[in-house]
Amino acid sequence: MGRMLRTSATKKSSKEMSDSKILSDRDIQSIQRWISQMNHDGSSTEKQKKIEKALRLNYKIIGIGKTRIVYDLDNGYVVKIAHSKKGLTSNRTEFQLYNRCSSRLRRHLCPVIEYGDGWVVMKKMHRMESLTEEYETKLLRLRRRFLNEGIVARSLRSKNLAVSRDNNRIIVIDYGSFRYDGDRH
Repeated sequence: MGRMLRTSATKKSSKEMSDSKILSDRDIQSIQRWISQMNHDGSSTEKQKKIEKALRLNYKIIGIGKTRIVYDLDNGYVVKIAHSKKGLTSNRTEFQLYNRCSSRLRRHLCPVIEYGDGWVVMKKMHRMESLTEEYETKLLRLRRRFLNEGIVARSLRSKNLAVSRDNNRIIVIDYGSFRYDGDRH
């Protein structure tokens, strides 16, 4: 299960900075600096350049969405870094949902490895190219399973999905927009 790391945008002691087993202290400091100065203005291209310049992380960007940027850590993991308030919420949602849902549903969620202020580390998985008829059917059943556990599974589309290599199970790789019934974010 994922570990909750208590970090914030304020300066931390060296012990607190080294809590992550995956991200370096420099990585965490860069992320904290970015979160503390995060701005919500500009186009996505301008924002991406601003984020890259502010973070100065030595990893390849593999995705940028409306709320988060994703870096390949080149070790089987990715880090999703918020670039908006909704991105902060999405990271927290993925951490909480992964740790709160039943083991039956957790099998369908990309594992959260670590979580901190503004970032979440997850297992790297390759997106689905498109949904076949077989996976469309599996996806409908999966959506019903989430609803049966009181989870509204929003944004279930191929770009947010992967397939497990061992048994062709659908894995949701981006579930930051999911909500428990009654949650208001």
